[in-house]
Amino acid sequence: MHPIEDRLSFGWPDWTIIGLYLLMLLGIGWFHSRRQRTVKEYFLAGKHMSWLPIGLSLMAALNSGIDYLTQPSAFLKYGIAVVLGSLSWFVLYPYAFFVTMPMYRRLDVYSAYEYLEHRFNVAVRCLAAAIFILWRLGWMATALYVPCLAFHTATGGHLPLKSTIFVLGVVATVYTMLGGVKAVIWTEVIQFLVMFGGLLLTAVVIFMNVPIDLGGLLAAALEGSPPPAAGAATAGGPAARIVDLFREPVTWYGVLIATLVGRLTGYTSDQVMVQRFQTSRSIRDVRQGFLITAISDSVWMVTLTLVGVALSLYFRSAALPEWVARNTDYYFPYFMAKVFPRGTTGPVIAAIMAASLSAIASAINSQSTVIFVDFYNRLVRGRRRPAETPDPAEQRFQLRLSRVAAVVAGLAGTLLACQLERLGTLFEIGNKVIQTFTGPVLAIFWLGMFTTRATSLSAFAGGLVGTAVGVYVAFFSSLSFLWPAVFAFASAMAVGYVAGWLSPVTASAREWNWFAVMRRTLHE
Repeated sequence: MHPIEDRLSFGWPDWTIIGLYLLMLLGIGWFHSRRQRTVKEYFLAGKHMSWLPIGLSLMAALNSGIDYLTQPSAFLKYGIAVVLGSLSWFVLYPYAFFVTMPMYRRLDVYSAYEYLEHRFNVAVRCLAAAIFILWRLGWMATALYVPCLAFHTATGGHLPLKSTIFVLGVVATVYTMLGGVKAVIWTEVIQFLVMFGGLLLTAVVIFMNVPIDLGGLLAAALEGSPPPAAGAATAGGPAARIVDLFREPVTWYGVLIATLVGRLTGYTSDQVMVQRFQTSRSIRDVRQGFLITAISDSVWMVTLTLVGVALSLYFRSAALPEWVARNTDYYFPYFMAKVFPRGTTGPVIAAIMAASLSAIASAINSQSTVIFVDFYNRLVRGRRRPAETPDPAEQRFQLRLSRVAAVVAGLAGTLLACQLERLGTLFEIGNKVIQTFTGPVLAIFWLGMFTTRATSLSAFAGGLVGTAVGVYVAFFSSLSFLWPAVFAFASAMAVGYVAGWLSPVTASAREWNWFAVMRRTLHE
């Protein structure tokens, strides 16, 4: 990227705001580190969290700074179809409310993957945990790349991209490592406020600089939708036309289905989500917090799409440097640097950073939980779950090991973030790197929850096949980047269920499916 010649509005007030914000995050991590005595406090916050911080933290954790750039960018490139994923809440809300939340409160687990050992065996548990780590590494790397790209663009390319990635990665790793899940949740509450404050400031500045009326806004939104494909593959017959439906980069049905599969995975098998379920005082707190998450997510995504609409109007008459024009991911940070008054760019980039760091911290904390609970405790110590009352020496060792796991996860995600630029736009990166691994994990859980035919061997085979299919569709096929998770889910479900008919129904299938678990005592 070549630096632009014009003076950008990113100056010392912006640097001051961002520097103070990072110091505050480190301070929160240090404060909570002094209160950690056991892994239950470190990973589950002692199960004392109320509904409001849970709801705000979930919103911040699951809607990262990726959205800040990808949603406007995706609208500019693909049109209004990109906002249709918000419709998935009509399915997600009743599903999470009645299916997964009460199930996990009855299981009373540290890790989501403990359930899979009860239903299948330890091999399936470890496979799903390993896929989750790959999934969250991709999420973390993408979330870390986003604010650094905004920095890089807002400074006209003067701030090195990879150096910025390294600095922010270290900050997120340190405060997460020190403070555990309680520090993560409370920083996410702050980051939620910063995110929406930055979004409000963004909307005000944009609509002060881009003359828009309601009719013009609607027209721009509809004009932003690219025309449908002309059916180039009709010579191949019906089969070729069906294949072409999956080759279209972005379609309304693709966005809706892919978003639904990704979010169903999150509310079924994502350790970030399940860990929040378990930190609450009661299931009522979980459900109330989830309502906050659902409402704020919809407002968030719709508003960011409107930012994309406004940018499309502004750049119709504005000249763009060649390095900005070739990638719509640069439009929003370039607009901030060129148009925002001095001292306002910093708060907005801090908001992007807040959104990203919340996702990064959640990814680090959840990965360290899985490493400690599902690999160290299960494979090394032979325990299905951590000891509730270890001796003081063991408690200190467990906390040190948990923090080492957090550092390892943070460094791995930081190194991966340095390699993402070559994969395309952020919207494409998000679907390839993040969503590829969601499909097989959802399939493994659904095979255990809703069927009695699936066995340990068939679920393990389904998970492997689904992961391979997802990677192939994402990186080696001509299909759209929207479809890896969907194809991975479908193939894993098919293999796991059909192969399960080769063996008789097991006792664990009867005792640990969803219907059997729901007859157990609810832990409050």
